[in-house]
This record gives sequence, C-alpha cells and structure tokens, in this order.
Amino acid sequence: MKYHIDTDMGVDDGLALVLASKLIDVCAISTTFGNVDVETATRNALIFRMLLGRDASWKVWKGAKCARDGFHLEVPDIHGIDGLGGATRDLDDKILSETSAADVLLLADASRPGLDSITLIGIGPATNIPSIVSLYGRSAVKRIVLMSGAFFDVGNITPFSEFNAHNDPFALKEILKLRIPVTFVPLDVCRKIQITRNSMEQYGKIDKSELAQLLSKSHMWYMDFYRRWEGIDGCFPHDAIAILVALKPDEFVGVTGRVSVDCSVEFRGKTRVFIRRSSKTTIITGGNLKWAREEIQRMLSGAIAESVL
Repeated sequence: MKYHIDTDMGVDDGLALVLASKLIDVCAISTTFGNVDVETATRNALIFRMLLGRDASWKVWKGAKCARDGFHLEVPDIHGIDGLGGATRDLDDKILSETSAADVLLLADASRPGLDSITLIGIGPATNIPSIVSLYGRSAVKRIVLMSGAFFDVGNITPFSEFNAHNDPFALKEILKLRIPVTFVPLDVCRKIQITRNSMEQYGKIDKSELAQLLSKSHMWYMDFYRRWEGIDGCFPHDAIAILVALKPDEFVGVTGRVSVDCSVEFRGKTRVFIRRSSKTTIITGGNLKWAREEIQRMLSGAIAESVL
C-alpha cells in the first residue's frame, strides 16, 4: 500500500512526517493552508523531506491557499510564524537556501500517478482531498484517513468544532459523498494520547541531528501553548495518531455511521455522527492506545520495532 499525506505542516505535522517515514511507504505529500499559509507549509514539507533523506522518493505538491468559500484561518500563536515554533531560524543556511530554491509543482498541475492502490491521509483542512482523489482516480483510492472533527468532545477552535473541520467543512461534505471508506481521527481520541515535555527534551539531548533538533525545539513552543491553554506540560500528537490509524486500523476502535458537517456561519465545522453499522465511515474513539503511545515513544528513542515495518 502506498500513502499520500496532505498536510498544513505545523509542529505536530512534522512529528507525523517523521513517524510516517519510518512506518509507511509515502509516495507524495501535498500542502494546504491551515496551521500556516500554504507557502510556509510547502517550505516546511520540503525541509522535512530533505532532513529525512526523502528527496528522491517523496513528491511535494503545493495545494490550496484557502477553502472553497475563501475562508482561511492560520494559528501562528500555536505553531509560530514559521509553523515550527521559530525553530527554523536555527537550521543550517544551506538547508534553508536549497529548500527555498526547490521547484515545487502545483497540485492542480500534477500528472496522474500510475498507482492502483493508495491511502490518503489528511492532517490539515480537507480542501485538497477531493482533487487528490481525482488525481489518482476514485478506484485507486482505497481509504481516506482524516485528522478532523470532534464528535463526543468539545472543539479546539470553537466550543463545537475542531480546527481542520472548521477551516473547510464544505470539502468534508464533498469527501463523504464520494462513497470511499473514510476514517475520522477526531479530538475525541487525540486527547487521550499525550507526549510529555520531558520525553521531547530527552530526544533533543540524545539525538543531535538537524532533524531531531528541529522537532524538539518546535515542540517546546507548541508545549508552551498547551501549558497556557490546556494546563498540561506536554501536547497531543494529533497528526501522528492519524499515521498510526492508517498503518494499523485494527489497533483502534470506534463507531460507524452517517456523518453530518455543519457549514453554517454560527456552527461552521461542527460534526455529528448518526450510528449505522453498515456505514463506510468510521469515527475512532479509542483502542490499543498503549501501543500508540509506545510507537511514538519508540520513535523518539530511535528504536521503532521491526515488527511494525
């Protein structure tokens, strides 16, 4: 199985790409607005691609700069102006110059890849996803995994909506009409898994590579926000959880049903589920979260188990 990741390249997206590089066969990355503007998201994707040594195997396509209705909401107070907590200022100048000079194709201009089986992982606003499905061909897309929504929990951008869903609820509605199996990884499960400040600090102390330093430093900014907002000394690795759900869905549990997405001004991005056993849409609510925590911790300690590769 090949995987395509669509990302708005904030701090937790960086962690997700590092995890994905170790666990799944990524063929392409597309970028979107969200945590930062699409230009910054694209630059960050190129930086991680270079630091991960994936220049030859990961295509990077620049996608949407706003939702279909023109809406866009970036959060520099959470992810920093550069999307990575200001940590890019400490990168080697050569890395920054090479990524700035990289030739990036627009998603709208991409040629159809010759793949007949692909899983799409969306870890930003869903604006690009319908276009990505058209790019590969509907029959080639076997599953869509989205870090999106809040179903039985409160939102994180409004009291009733999660950030990605809030940014483009229209795209979410369009995806659900495609009749492709969709798995939501909502705040409901993301808030059950936490990375501690100590674990990320230790990672940065042990691994002195540019990649580890970027990841560690960016998370310090991110965790400062969570300390102020959530009262925890750590963070929720939302997007990394979506990677693990895509890798091993059987390790997780949830409910199936018809999902509705509110596109009104007042309740923009509010998601609801009406339980139906025969539905192709799944909302992850829990599962073997001990396994998920251990996989992320193993990555931070440089010891991903061979059994999952």
